[in-house]
Amino acid sequence: MMPSRLLPPLAFASLLLAGTGCADAAKRKAVSGKRAVPSVETIKVSARSRASLRHDRLQHTAASVSELSAEKLSRLAVTTTRQITGLTPNLYQPRATVGYSNSNYFIRGIGELDPQGEPSVGTYIDGVYLPRTIGTMQELMDIDSIQVDRGPVGFTTGHQAEGGAVRINTVVPGDAKHFTAQAGYGSYNEWIAGFAASGPLVTDRVYASLAVSHHARNGLDRNYTLDALENDIDYTQARGKLRFTPNDRLDITLAVDGTSDGSTNRGYGNLLNPYRTGLFSSVYPKNNYSELGFTGTIDDRLTDHLTLHAVTGLRGYDDTGYYDNTGDVYARTSQLLHYRDRAYSEDAHLTGQWSRLSLTAGAYFMYEDWYTARRANNIFGTPTNAPASIRLQPVQALIDQQTQNWAVYGLAQYRITPTLTASAGLRWNWEQHSNSETLSSLGPVAGYTTGAGNDLNALFNAPPGAVDWRASARQSWSQLLPKGSLEWRLLPRLMPYATISQGGKSAGYDYRAQTPTAAGRQQALLPYGPETVTTYELGAKTEPLAQRLTINGALFYNSFDNLQITTLDPSSGISRRYNAGNAHSLGAELETSWHVTHDWQVDATGSYLYGELDSFKGVFSRSVYQTGLALNNTPHAGERLPYAPRFQADLSTSYTLPRIAGLPGRLRVAGDVSFQSPVFLDALDNSQTRLPDQTYLNALLSWTSPQERWTATLSGKNLADRRFPQTLSLIQGNGVPVLYSAAFADPRTIFLSLRYTL
Repeated sequence: MMPSRLLPPLAFASLLLAGTGCADAAKRKAVSGKRAVPSVETIKVSARSRASLRHDRLQHTAASVSELSAEKLSRLAVTTTRQITGLTPNLYQPRATVGYSNSNYFIRGIGELDPQGEPSVGTYIDGVYLPRTIGTMQELMDIDSIQVDRGPVGFTTGHQAEGGAVRINTVVPGDAKHFTAQAGYGSYNEWIAGFAASGPLVTDRVYASLAVSHHARNGLDRNYTLDALENDIDYTQARGKLRFTPNDRLDITLAVDGTSDGSTNRGYGNLLNPYRTGLFSSVYPKNNYSELGFTGTIDDRLTDHLTLHAVTGLRGYDDTGYYDNTGDVYARTSQLLHYRDRAYSEDAHLTGQWSRLSLTAGAYFMYEDWYTARRANNIFGTPTNAPASIRLQPVQALIDQQTQNWAVYGLAQYRITPTLTASAGLRWNWEQHSNSETLSSLGPVAGYTTGAGNDLNALFNAPPGAVDWRASARQSWSQLLPKGSLEWRLLPRLMPYATISQGGKSAGYDYRAQTPTAAGRQQALLPYGPETVTTYELGAKTEPLAQRLTINGALFYNSFDNLQITTLDPSSGISRRYNAGNAHSLGAELETSWHVTHDWQVDATGSYLYGELDSFKGVFSRSVYQTGLALNNTPHAGERLPYAPRFQADLSTSYTLPRIAGLPGRLRVAGDVSFQSPVFLDALDNSQTRLPDQTYLNALLSWTSPQERWTATLSGKNLADRRFPQTLSLIQGNGVPVLYSAAFADPRTIFLSLRYTL
């Protein structure tokens, strides 16, 4: 339970201020249809869609930002956030993650390698930050838009993130009534059913929305050891909202969302086995993830010039999962895990607008309690494939890590001339992290080991035995992060800009200390400090043909200080996360959208990225074995940064065919092709963990009824059926590969869906 001393001070202040007024009334009237005496701005807002307003706002923002509207996502049959790779430049995410509910984002080579780590690219749902990559994958039944920010964020709202943000905005209920129901069926017995409804409960005052969906699919891959299918889907998600507009100034929204995910965790194939995508682990990777969240939003227009916006978030999940990390029949490196996460956040900021000056100033607080109960089958001694010589060291780690984060931030924009605007921002962060861990052997004595014949019995059934060690530590850090930008409206539809900004990644303690020796205890006690990224960006927003052709581009340079890497620490002789070096990345990105005609649209993105480790705070080590196998044991200066593809590109098009005599309604065809160049998957820069270049082709055919009530869509994903690897890991002994594991992209799938809209 959260201690009472951490109850929401900002929420209380927000509610107190809410009695005096509320949100931007013009914006709310556009959403809700609320009647009011029309003003010039009200008429202007009512005449244009929210999508057009968002587009105009982003076109006048001095940053590299993309928006994926609900219309565009539907047009390309994108149903989950895992499918947005390629739709925006320099966004990379593995197509196969450790669990269905996970989504791990990398922007411009900045990201978090560990699926349970703090994201370097933040995921925000209706303004609430998700503190772990677990649970960040969302399905899209009630999504209004997804905004992708490239570069440090946190100067105008909420939690800061060094690499950027994926902002998921869900539907806001208003006076307009909407109802959508959808069902579909496809390959591997995949099916989806769901609905989304919104509208008024009391006209002009109270509104509600509800969305519920279920997604299921049989397993894609067979485990030949267990004779079972894995990599299936069993995912249910729901969200309900209640919105109040008691007067022309106040806007309050309360939302509850929940997720249940029983999909199996990712099963890994062993590339040394006969079947490339076959699975052979003796551990079935079951999963039981359940999440519940509450979001409270208050908009309060205090005066004609000043608006208060406050968001309260309460989120928690429990996740029990069995993890097959290597596809090994002896369950080496397999883990049985229970995660429990409880997070509370409060963000409140004031926005002021005067003739030449606009100002945002706010405060942010987050508390998180992250608990892990981990049973792990550690490899003991030199790995080998001879069963008689295999030794395992099963342990149980109980880890409780707590985080408090306080921040104040602000951004001021001043219009120097009618065409030149300067911005200056500052953010101060204070964070405190604590770590408490108890490590016990799953056996009668400390440091207990067992043979391969007892691998699963000890991992699943042995009670915790002797305590190998206990550790407890606490430390705090602070950061001061600046931002500055210039934007020049050179022409009405051409805006060059320049930005310098800093972002930080939180400090903390290693959450994988599971070695039953003094070195393991030291790993749990040694903290790592914050990582800082300084981003320099030059860009231009252009719209050569108003409402028809948009071309945006940017050049950027990132400088990393105190880069966090998990590797051998020469100061302690153990492998752990620490601040191991400095690095840089540079690149370019281009994004275009062209409405060639009313019925034909073409979108394209392209990006170039080069990232390199400049210095390594350690001694470089490389091993060359008699077998000829050569491996880097540590990072080294000059190596490529992981998860940073040199090139990415995507081309998509959608065309509505002319009306066909005798066929009611309209037919539309669409397709997209995406490409990414090779990427390294860890900080060691070994060719064995380098993914090849990958190209994917998707297409769809849809029919819409004359009244646009019914839509039937036949879509195909990965039509070339290329099962490219998405993860690679190598374990060797004396130069002989023992385990060479991979997870693969989904095969070709065909799906037919039917949607009804009222």
